[in-house]
Amino acid sequence: MGVELMIYMYGAVCAAMIIFNIVYNFISKSQRLRLNRRAKKLTDRIKPQLERLKDGKRLEQEHLDWLFKKLKRIGWLLALESVLDSAWLEDSELYELREHIDSYLIAIQPVMLYLAGEYIDSKPLHSGYFTYFLSKHGVPRQNEIESLQGLLLEYLKKENFYCRVNSLKALYRFASAENVVRAILTQDDGRVFLHEKILTEGLLSFTGNHDELIKGLWRSFERLSERSQLAVLNYIRFKSPDFKEQMYGIMQDKSRPKELRLSAVRYLGKYSYAPALEPLIAMLGDKDLENWEYATVAASSLAGYSGLSVIEALKDALFSGNWYIRLASASSLERLGVEYADVIDIMSGSDRYAREMMSYRLETRKLQRAGVE
Repeated sequence: MGVELMIYMYGAVCAAMIIFNIVYNFISKSQRLRLNRRAKKLTDRIKPQLERLKDGKRLEQEHLDWLFKKLKRIGWLLALESVLDSAWLEDSELYELREHIDSYLIAIQPVMLYLAGEYIDSKPLHSGYFTYFLSKHGVPRQNEIESLQGLLLEYLKKENFYCRVNSLKALYRFASAENVVRAILTQDDGRVFLHEKILTEGLLSFTGNHDELIKGLWRSFERLSERSQLAVLNYIRFKSPDFKEQMYGIMQDKSRPKELRLSAVRYLGKYSYAPALEPLIAMLGDKDLENWEYATVAASSLAGYSGLSVIEALKDALFSGNWYIRLASASSLERLGVEYADVIDIMSGSDRYAREMMSYRLETRKLQRAGVE
């Protein structure tokens, strides 16, 4: 009886899975058909408007009124995204008019502003998708749409990870340095965690003046959390060589968190700064094993400097008991162009680990050169 019951239960589970798959496929197909019908209606309505823009005319008010009515529903917004994406495909009805898409997006900004007010109190999924749409199809460098950007700053206050990330992406796209600074301060409330890499990559995608944005972020630097400060320092390292003195100050400030100081060390490795040379050498020579991260990053950064003192400091670090310090030192010596003759004392020395590490880096460089040739 027990075996029969298990067979019946197994059959019931299989039947339930079959029914689920049938229903799921039916619903998915129905949704795809509905999306395609809406996309076709949008295409039929957008094409004449693109032709008007091509002829130097404005959009018809009737078209804007229709968008006001339809795009309040998330399904129509999904369809609009589909139409805009497909406009760049050769088989699209809008392909010949694709160069006027940006002009169309500028013309419907009043609709986007209206929708921003509609979706802000909508379901989290809908709010997140609306900000995603703006991050993808918002018109770059449109600083005059201040009301829309103001609403995006309100979206940033929502406890929804995707809503926050997409709102930031949209603001990076709109290119207002002032509003991006306000956004970075707003998202820093600690209610939703955004990794510093997300913030750094977002700042790098900013379409406006990076120097202006960096200056604004630096003015607000002390108001930010450690996580956001680290993102800002990393962003500055990628975009500006003009903060050597400030980075030197952070590197030397032992009251600063470790990650901030390490970021400053990396900056001073990318952009050499004469006053930083001796502190970097001292950092590399620190024998306290708890400070191995500082020594490792200092070793990598010294590749941006030159001189006998740098070479000797890196050679001494090859005898460190920490593998990462030895690797970083050997890599920097290789980048500085040392040859076997320059490190003959190490290659013929008794420390097998230092000898093998240096030999590995020099052989790697030889193979790379051979590959290029």
